[in-house]
Amino acid sequence: MNKKKILLKTVFDNTKKILPRGSKSSVASYLSSEFEQKFKYSKDERTFVRFYTALVENNSDYDIDDVTLDWFSEYIGYKDYNDFCKNATFTKTTGDSTTVKVSINDDEESIAEKFSKIFITVTNNPIFNLPEFFTKQSNLGILGVILCGGLVVGNQIFKPKREEILGIVHPPKQCMYWNGKEYIPEYCNDTKNDLIAIDPKKVANFKKITTPDTIRSVRGIWYSKYQNEVEFFTADGVNPDNGKELKSLTDGILNKYGN
Repeated sequence: MNKKKILLKTVFDNTKKILPRGSKSSVASYLSSEFEQKFKYSKDERTFVRFYTALVENNSDYDIDDVTLDWFSEYIGYKDYNDFCKNATFTKTTGDSTTVKVSINDDEESIAEKFSKIFITVTNNPIFNLPEFFTKQSNLGILGVILCGGLVVGNQIFKPKREEILGIVHPPKQCMYWNGKEYIPEYCNDTKNDLIAIDPKKVANFKKITTPDTIRSVRGIWYSKYQNEVEFFTADGVNPDNGKELKSLTDGILNKYGN
């Protein structure tokens, strides 16, 4: 089982929840920016695109350095890549779209056995996707049982949400708001103030640099100066906090205000 492929696909899939209409490139750009903020160093967008193309789309092996594997793992909640390899679980889907949760260390034989027994791991966030496959097996089917009240697994009652069972997909978030550091996607009917139409490029690329002492080059960095306060950003545009137009960073501004 290609663990790097599963890790990378999970990272991209999770990011696409933030950028529902994001392309492979925009997701890669977002990750590059996020890692720059979180880890103070990152690879460029094209490198992440190459990783995804080789491992996920072409289903081939690709060499990724240990540090980046640790980044990916920490980004989705694991301590490092070693922790991911030991403890990660994921969903596996058959051709009839039956899905169960399996360990990343399971081989294909053990996964097949779990499908044959419809083995379900109940967690705090159960993953369950039951299609009409089950309804073909009897008049009512397991799906009907779950819809009526739940499924007993061991000594626990597993009762997924109705939309999870029926595969209901929520519409993408079409608005966004500035949280002081970055733009966050949101549903337009939310009660948050200052919602504006979503701009995927801004969501992916526009962020305030809160640690200016980490800036090593003026290239690709913008700034605004207002009331003698200088703030730095990762893309061109307008400072959302004061409406001031951003300017390309210069060595003089960086030397004076970047430390």
